[in-house]
Formats: sequence, structure tokens, C-alpha cells
Amino acid sequence: MLPATPEEAVRQGFIAVLRNEYGYPANRIRREVPIHHGSSELTGKDGTAVRADLVVYADAVAAAKRDQGRITFVVECKKPDVKSGYQQLVSYIFSTNAPGGVWTNGMEGDGADTRFYRVDRKIGQLLPVAELPRADETWGAVSRRKKAELEKPHDIRRLFRLCNSKLYGRGMENYDFDLTMDMVRILLAKIHDESSAGDYPDFYISQDEYESADGRAAAAARVRSLFEQFAERNREVFPEGEKIEVPDSAIVEVITVLQPWSLVVGYQDADDWDVMGAAYEQYTHQNLKRQRGQFFTNRLIVSAMVRIVDPMVGEKVLDPAGGSGGFVTAAFRYVRQAVLESTQPGSPQRERQLDDAKNDIFLSEITPRLVKLAKTAMLLNGDGHAGMTRGNSLGPYEELDPWIQSRCSRGVPKVILSNPPFAGQGESRITDPHILAQYETAKRTVVSRVTGIPSAELMPHQSPELLFFERSLDWLAEGGRMGIVLPKAFLDTAQASRARQLLFDNAYLDGVVTLHKDSFQPDTGVRTCIVFLTKKTAEQREQLEDDYEIFMAVSQKIGQTSEGVPIFVLDDDGTATARIDHDLDEIVSDFKALRRGTLVPSQFRYAVKRSDLDERLNINPQYYSPHLNESIATVRRFDELDGWSVVTLGQIEKGISIFKGPRLKTENVIVPEAEAGKEVVGYYTPSAMLQDKRDSAKYVDLARANAKQLRNFKTVTVREGDLLLTRSGSIGRLAYVSSVMDGQIVSDDMIRVRIPSEEIRAYVAAFLLSDNAAAQMLMNEYGSIQQHLEPGHVRDLLIPVPDDWADAAELVANGRAFMKAKEVSDQAMHALRIKGFDSGISDLLENA
Repeated sequence: MLPATPEEAVRQGFIAVLRNEYGYPANRIRREVPIHHGSSELTGKDGTAVRADLVVYADAVAAAKRDQGRITFVVECKKPDVKSGYQQLVSYIFSTNAPGGVWTNGMEGDGADTRFYRVDRKIGQLLPVAELPRADETWGAVSRRKKAELEKPHDIRRLFRLCNSKLYGRGMENYDFDLTMDMVRILLAKIHDESSAGDYPDFYISQDEYESADGRAAAAARVRSLFEQFAERNREVFPEGEKIEVPDSAIVEVITVLQPWSLVVGYQDADDWDVMGAAYEQYTHQNLKRQRGQFFTNRLIVSAMVRIVDPMVGEKVLDPAGGSGGFVTAAFRYVRQAVLESTQPGSPQRERQLDDAKNDIFLSEITPRLVKLAKTAMLLNGDGHAGMTRGNSLGPYEELDPWIQSRCSRGVPKVILSNPPFAGQGESRITDPHILAQYETAKRTVVSRVTGIPSAELMPHQSPELLFFERSLDWLAEGGRMGIVLPKAFLDTAQASRARQLLFDNAYLDGVVTLHKDSFQPDTGVRTCIVFLTKKTAEQREQLEDDYEIFMAVSQKIGQTSEGVPIFVLDDDGTATARIDHDLDEIVSDFKALRRGTLVPSQFRYAVKRSDLDERLNINPQYYSPHLNESIATVRRFDELDGWSVVTLGQIEKGISIFKGPRLKTENVIVPEAEAGKEVVGYYTPSAMLQDKRDSAKYVDLARANAKQLRNFKTVTVREGDLLLTRSGSIGRLAYVSSVMDGQIVSDDMIRVRIPSEEIRAYVAAFLLSDNAAAQMLMNEYGSIQQHLEPGHVRDLLIPVPDDWADAAELVANGRAFMKAKEVSDQAMHALRIKGFDSGISDLLENA
């Protein structure tokens, strides 16, 4: 077993590169090889033997004998920087007959770098070289290869990481240019070169060029020219004057990494397409996030959505908020795979269908740089880049790109897949009245005070996700299918109610999936869902709607932590496997099972009838969860028992009050505890109320409050016996107001349950601490970033009530025990605050 050191990780990583990328067999590679000078073994200053990290020999026999006269090259992995690595290689190479060497500090992370050197024994130096020879080449035979001789890279992600390190590792990030876009431009130049006529590439640098400033400039100029040729053919995305901005030295570094490899993928190479596209998306995701704070849809979610919507050969696929092209490239790969599986190799049907497929993919995106990324992604996935267009999808249809207008206009796309931008409460809301006027979701109904007649009024702003939903539904062809990522608030809030009404007026809801809270972490904590639908035909809209089943699912795992660290499936002995631990595959499988009529309902995946939806059109799966609804079913059984009935909590007793109070403004009244006066009271947040010590409380001086503040403070002042419930985040956590806390102020983030009768109060306390109450509250929570609960939800909790309270004596006793325990605990903590341990030991010392 080798030690798990950082140095060993670098060494093993480079062994994998040598074997997989350059074709060196394991029997030609040796690690920790002693180096001899003449007949003596080299030793360091401390007298220990000098050992080369890796030695690659001319053949297996030389490796077995460790023949220093037949070394191909030496690899130094331990030295952390180029200078010390170079010096170490000099000592190895000039003690042997090795013609060259490699220094590397790894393939991962910022600063990762690899350098190649060949020996010039006449001048006694190692000279940098552009390429490492492959297993069937010698150092002197590395030359300009024909395009047909370029090989597919085994690890395309490594190449992109290495290119990235070559740029960032040389301080390029301090310059005023966009490194991610320049990397994309260089990739486009490489792809254009491979796709152009001619046997030999122009995307290369010879060793002679690499060794001179003029030669490096010539190689960089060829790459700049290749990009200009591509840009000339795509002026709608790459305007006149756009160029690769990084200096020649940076272009040369990327050439040395990419020139041995072919990045253009043939139609038949399904696996290569997937690997290339995945690597590119990973690169752009990480680096755009790094530079611009942009983020994109989790690939697991994209894959699941594509499989559920199931685009078919001959159907036009559109993403109206396309970003960098994640959905359309995934849909393209999916359709392509269907063609390859259903047609014969070389058949006219296959070629025609593959050609049609690349022309059936469309994207509209308002940000030019993202359109460029999407075009590159499609090229890396086998072309289809013509459908990647720039435009404002929320504007009038006639202002869209002509390519979209002529080939994928309103009513044409059979499949729409999208993750539109969300606004929340921020500045991203749409305010342009010319855009808003096109949308029903941007209008609200107002009733005239004079005539009492309702009319539609344009709202001053609206969240873009609601407008994108309406536009996507309108754009979709009749009978077409859509999958769209939306904030979870879309499912049940009043703000989105008009959008949900449009959904059911114009489409059949196929399914809803609420996503795990870490699905878009660490980029954003917005809680999200996916809505799947099929658009009705004109005839279907005119008919009375038949009842049908709607798939509901709650994703419980997304294969990563909130920091974005992957979570892998563990095998039986607890060892992590290479499989990401998520449940989206099972969700896809159960969605298809419902379509076949074979779904077996489970706790997190089930179906509901369209007729089961309430008048609010609440489509939150949590609301219909069989598991959570078991709680209601359990409570309702009490209606069938003699001596019991079921009521809502808000009706359990006359005089009960359930409220939250107003939002408080406290900046002008908060004072340090040391300034406490006669009118100073504590101000408690939910976290402070749930602490035993409550030492995070603030203090409010009522003498400083204005009249409005005094009214608000009075409303939120708690009284002994109040039951308080958290209403945001971890909803439904219960706190009890003891005599110690009587008269203090608690923020509106806690819902007050104030019950006159002590006996009923104790019974309700026991109920609110139960799993049954928690389940009912979970059914009603809402929110995109944090989950929330409102007083109305608490008032509507179903609770069984006895005709004779003696029948609930044990439950009442349990509630009283809880309240008594809180009273005793608060009294004890109060005593410690008034005269605590420090004061006590001082008294003991004084009396000693």
C-alpha cells in the first residue's frame, strides 16, 4: 500500500496521464528509481540516496534492468516549483543518458503546471519543448502531425484544467481581459482548424518555433487568424473586431496542450460527445462562476429533465433562456443517441436523421458571451451551433433572431427545456412596461371604487421567472412538452396563482418535482422545483377537462453537499464508490412507470388526481404527500369515535388568538444592557427564545419609542402561558413563555398561540410537540429560499377534541409537565443571571 501523501497523488496522477494519454505501458514505467553517476549511487547533502520520482524506459527489458543508458525521460514530481524542479532534473539527466525530462506539480487546482524539457549536452542545459513524445515516438521525431493522426484525448477534463492552469498560473488573471472567453475563442480556432480542408493543421507550434520569439509569434498569429475566420462566418455572435485578447505567450501555452489532440467529434462517437460536452460545461461553469458570479443548472437535473420530457427525432427543441447551452446540448445528445440506436451504421436514414437533429436545436439568450459559450458547446457536441442565437425572449416575437423566426417561431417548438433567471425581491424584476404589457402574469385585477367593476391593471414590475413561464407556454407547439425549473414558491403562493391558472387553462400538468435544497449550492440557496406539462390543443381547450393523474416527487438527495462537494454511494463495507448518490434516476423511472400505469406509490413519489387540487391550485407535492396526509387521516378518525370530534386549532376554544404581529423597527430604541432603565425590556428573536440562557437577546428602551412603535411593541409583547412557534427556516419549533419572560418583546418571526384555559393550553402544547402537528405544518410551508409558515396555517391545523377532558387527562398532564419544566428552567437561569456563580464565590470568600 502506497502512502497517501500529496506527492504520491501527483505521481499517480501523472502515471495515469502517461498510460492513458501518451500510451506508455506500465512495464516501461518505474517509480523511486536510484540514480547512479558512474558506478556510484547519487546521494543528497544529508547522505541519503537520490531517487527519481518516475523513470520511463525505452522498453520493458530496460525497465526491468533499470538500465540508465536506455531511459526515455525522467519525471520530477516532488519539487513544488519550476526552478527547483529544473535543477533536480539537471542532476538526474546529466548523470544518465536520458534525452529529456518532465517537471509537474499536479493536474488539479490553481497553480497546477507541467513542463517538458529536452537535453542539449553541448551547452549543458535543458531546453523547454512543446510536446512530450508518445510511446511510439522519439524526442527527435515529434513533428507536425496530420489531422488524421490526431488522437482523441482520454481525459479531456485534464486538458481543460491544464489550459486553465497555464493561463491563471502566469498571472493572466490580473490583466483586463476575459480569460474564460479567450479560452473559448482558442477552442473555436482549434475546432475550425480541424473542420477545415487540408491534411495538416494550422493550430500547431513546431519545436523550432517554440524556441524563438518570432516563431512563437507566428504560431499565435495562426491561431488568431483561425478564430477570425470562424468569427467572420458567425458575425451575429462575434462582431467585427472581436479577437483573442491574451498575449502570444498565453496562446502558445494553450497550443502546446491541445495540439496533439483532436477535439472534433464524429456523429458516430456518442461517448466522446458526452465526455467532451461534459468537460466543457464543467470548465465554463467553474470559471464563469469564478469570474462573474454566474451559475448553471446541475447536470444531474438537466439529464433527468431531458429523459422525462423525452425529445424525439424530428422535434424542434428550444431553450428560451438558454444560458451556456446545458439543456440544448443534453437534448441534442439524447436525440442523437436515439438515432444511433434505431438506425443502421452508414445508412441514408441515419445520416439524414443526424443532419436533421443538429438543425432542430434552438436557443435564445440575451447575454452575448453566453451565446458564444453555447455555440462552442454545440460544436464540441457535434455541431448544431447555428440555432444558438442572441435575443430577448421576453420581447416581441418579431424582434427575435431571424434564424429563430424562420425555423422555431411561436407554436413550432415541440419541446421546451429551460431554467429561466429568478428575481426574488431583487433588482432583476422586469419593469419595462412595453414588455410587461404582453403578459397576463404582469396584470392584476382591481375593482373600481366608483362602479365596482373589476378591470385589469398593469403591475409596475414582475419576476422574470413568471414571465418566462408564460412566454414558454405560449411559444410551445400544441401537444408539445415542457420541463422548466422554477422557484418552489411557484407551486403554492398567491403571487404565482395567475401563472398556475394559465397552466391549467392551456396545458395538462404532467408532473412536479421539488428539488433538494442543495441542488444549486454553493451558488444559491433558492429552493426550486421542476414543472412538467403538455400543451393542450385548441380542441382540448374547448372541452371539459377529464380527470387525470399528476406525478408528484420530492427529491431527497442530489449527490453533493451545500459546499458543492460530491457525495458518493457507499458499498456494503462503507467504502465510497464512483457513483454519485442522488435519487433523480429513481424519479425518472417512477415518472415513466406512472405513464405505463405501473407506478407503485412511495413516501416521496406518488400521483394525485387533477380533481384533488384545491381551488388555490396548490401543486406543491409536499401538500399531497401520502406520508404527511396520514397525519390528517389519523386525526379525522376521531370524528368516528364516540365522545370525540375534530376541529381546527383556531376553533378549539372561544377567545383563542393565533397571530404573529407587525414587523418591528428597532434601530432607534435598542440600548446596551448596562443602560437598562425602568422602561427597558428584552427583545428576543426565535433563536434567543429557544436558548436556555437567552444570552443573545437585545434590549429595547420603550421611552425612546414613538407612538406607532409603542402600538407595535404592545402587540408583540408576550404573556405568561403563550405558546410560540417558529415560522421561518426550521418551522414549528415550540417555545413556552414562563413567568420570567412575561412582558418581554418577541419578534414577529414567532407565531403566538394564546389560549385562555390552562387545561386546553397544556393539551395544545402536547399536540404542537407531536409528529402529527409537525407533519401538518410541513404540508403548508412555502418559500423559495427559506421555508415559512403563517398564522392561518396554524389556525387550520386539525386537532382532536374530547367531549370530556378527563378522556385526555394523560395528554394534558404531559403538556403541563412540559410547561412546568420550562418554568423551572427559566427560574433557575434567571437566578443565575441575578446572582450567579461569580457573585456566589465572591460572597464565600468575603465570609471566609
